[in-house]
Amino acid sequence: MGARMSKIKRVMLLQPASAGGNFEYIAIPRQGMLFLSGALAQWEGPFLYEREIWFEDRCGLIDPDKDLDGVDILMVTALINESPRGYQVARMAKLHHPDLITIGGGPQMGPLAEEAFDYGHFDVIVQREGEDIIGQLSDILLTYKGSQRDTYLDKVPGISYKRDGKVIPTRRTGLIDPDFVELPDFRSIRDLTTANPMAGGVIETVRGCTEKCTYCQVIQQFLGYRLIKRETEVKRLNQLTELAADGLIHASRSGKFQVFISDDLHPPPLRAVKYRNERLERLRIWKDHVQNMNMICQARVEIGQDPELANAMSDANIRMIYAGVESDNAENLKLVKKRQDPGQVHTDLTTLNGMGFSVVAMTIIGLPYDTEESIMRLADWVTSISKYQTVNWLTPLPATSNWNDLTPLNENGDILQEGEMRPYHLYTGRQFVHYDERWSMKESQDLFDRYSAKLTPVDDLYQRIFRILRTYRLRLATTSRDLGDTIGARLADATESLRSWSDPVSMAGREFGENISQQVGELVEKLKSVSQPLANARREVADTIGNHVSELSVSLKTLAGPISPTSDELAADISGRITELSEMLNRVVTESHIRGSVRN
Repeated sequence: MGARMSKIKRVMLLQPASAGGNFEYIAIPRQGMLFLSGALAQWEGPFLYEREIWFEDRCGLIDPDKDLDGVDILMVTALINESPRGYQVARMAKLHHPDLITIGGGPQMGPLAEEAFDYGHFDVIVQREGEDIIGQLSDILLTYKGSQRDTYLDKVPGISYKRDGKVIPTRRTGLIDPDFVELPDFRSIRDLTTANPMAGGVIETVRGCTEKCTYCQVIQQFLGYRLIKRETEVKRLNQLTELAADGLIHASRSGKFQVFISDDLHPPPLRAVKYRNERLERLRIWKDHVQNMNMICQARVEIGQDPELANAMSDANIRMIYAGVESDNAENLKLVKKRQDPGQVHTDLTTLNGMGFSVVAMTIIGLPYDTEESIMRLADWVTSISKYQTVNWLTPLPATSNWNDLTPLNENGDILQEGEMRPYHLYTGRQFVHYDERWSMKESQDLFDRYSAKLTPVDDLYQRIFRILRTYRLRLATTSRDLGDTIGARLADATESLRSWSDPVSMAGREFGENISQQVGELVEKLKSVSQPLANARREVADTIGNHVSELSVSLKTLAGPISPTSDELAADISGRITELSEMLNRVVTESHIRGSVRN
């Protein structure tokens, strides 16, 4: 074991800050890095990987110089509008730490490996999913150099690396088991504490999609439609319950917390009979594991035609449904291969509203048959049949047909010239980023604003949640400081009392008193070390204080044994005083707990 422990390697897994347009993802951590971290934890090889997951939208911006000091491997994934920041961090990381290994991946870098190498200076890019290869890949990059490394990299499926200045892709065959890693590694998230919990949990139940919509990356990123095992779903639900019980997912006073079900299609449509029937049976199993969860998922609107499945969803505490409405124009839907009829959509959404679901209608504007007038009519219609709405301009994404078929614009709204990088920070869905004779970039921004003004954005709901959480954390921090100051002051008084008690006794007694003072000084430091989380784990803190004081009492009695009766009396006196101190600290902690409960 000693030999393996000497080969511990530090891995930083980074999700760069969002440029906007994917606000719903900021509420919860995306799962890619959680599963990669879990894969490294279960990997059995020559190294042990110590992992930390840094979500910049949670933790603030990483400093590539200071925060990556001592890190052996940096892994970066990004959505399209996060990629400039991802490239910047990876570049700067190499500048400050030339020996640092950097690996990129995700839906942006995987299809565009050459771009990622040019702008991010990565060592390797992972294509699509990577849990099954990340341990092997990390071992190789840490162990080998030069041409020997290339020889081994060539045997790793589903990556791209550079050899002699050229990008070399390796071929992957088959699909990864969707629960190759059973449990996502939430506990490696940086700054995930009871003072800074997640706004909600997230569970992945399936990878891929049964549909073929042309605008969606999921179909290419996660091929096929792959359900995790039933027992894995239950394990993941139980994991979320444990995280909430530990205070790492924000819960209401009643104990309820939010859970987002994946980012893919959760309940399949009726025509996918086998998958639909399997999901129905699983939802019935869920009922015993989701009592404290309010669940949110994406679904096609035709769930409204399937009352059996819809009722099972409701029984499993699925309260909010993100429904892909996209457009009310049948020709638009046909063109993007969205298999649904606008008239039926209206009926289905009316049914879902009647069943008590909070429907978030997701829309896309700028489709080929859209006009300014039809877009504004869409806003009027969609707000009449849904509680919340989202909107995005049609935006070309890597690995979709739109990426090559639509002519990209630069930051100024002009045709992108050869050699120019696309203005990814504008790929937020709030304006056109490709040429369209109907609207310029500026005109599309204005139209987006007018359309959005008519909606009830679900983003507003999340913003309220974040404001509540910020207030909650500030109150906790204030309570913690107050409690820490109180304990520090009381212990300082106690220390002075102990020193004064030691003065009248013999030399042995003075030595005894100095030993006491030293131990109480150590106790003070221990108490300071636990004062920060006091407001968030008060009962545990009380127990910790009690244990430390008990240990000190035992030490005092042990020390008293060989010395004079006068010192025995002193030991008994001090032991009694420490008992009083223990009771006082318990009262302080309990009172603070009550105050905190009332405030929050």
